[in-house]
Amino acid sequence: MLAQRESILTLLADEDSDMAALVQAQLESRGECILSDLRDLLPDVSGRAERRLREVIMQLEEQKAVRVFSDLCAHFNDRGDIETAAWALAAAVLPGEDFTEESSRLDAWGAELQLRVRGISAPTEQIRKMAEYLGEELGFRGNEEDYYDSDNSLIPRVIDSRLGIPLSLSLIYIAIGRRAGLKVQGVGLPGHFAARLDSIFFDPFHKGQILRLADCQRLLETQGMELQPHHLLPTSPRVMLVRMLNNMLHIAENEDRPLAERLHGWLAALQRTVA
Repeated sequence: MLAQRESILTLLADEDSDMAALVQAQLESRGECILSDLRDLLPDVSGRAERRLREVIMQLEEQKAVRVFSDLCAHFNDRGDIETAAWALAAAVLPGEDFTEESSRLDAWGAELQLRVRGISAPTEQIRKMAEYLGEELGFRGNEEDYYDSDNSLIPRVIDSRLGIPLSLSLIYIAIGRRAGLKVQGVGLPGHFAARLDSIFFDPFHKGQILRLADCQRLLETQGMELQPHHLLPTSPRVMLVRMLNNMLHIAENEDRPLAERLHGWLAALQRTVA
């Protein structure tokens, strides 16, 4: 790559768009192994060449992120790390974006929550502290105005906007709770995802409001169902990921067919992990 440096930059800057497109295609065909070399070229280019080089880098970053998440789905099971999966999904859907800042915010929020729950052992009080901090101070809440926005399912977007759907907001509580030493778990109630800490249930979509069994029953009644003990069991990471992808698929089938096709493939891979 280094030996071809000058010729690559010259061809990328060429006014002949067909020639430049050929060079771009050749670079993309070499795969993600040249990503580091291509990034090293960026300080030396500007204008047309920079734009074309960034297009190649973006394409290769997308290929890499899709491969990584596809591999994850092919091996993800009930002991998988749902947060790791959520970040990998975001990278595959938002190629080239840097999530360092969003990840650092989770670390900082987790450290702050750990201070706030120090010395508190009762799960109900721990949840109230979480709700006070995450729901009221940080403002995490359900996006009732634009519920079917695909950004509501992507963890970095939820961190930025503080808006999400029940599952993604539950994931935020799980991730921050883990950093604070609290074992928050997801609960896949039919029609409404919730969370639990020990035997206490709560609703991240409604700013961490504590749910009594009667509240859970009312949620199921809207689905024409009766609350059963298995509805209250913790949801496994694999089932959470399947539900996350299905939520995105529901939107992508109408708005983004290429993404919908990828989502179908990822869901099929997840199904094979338990076949």
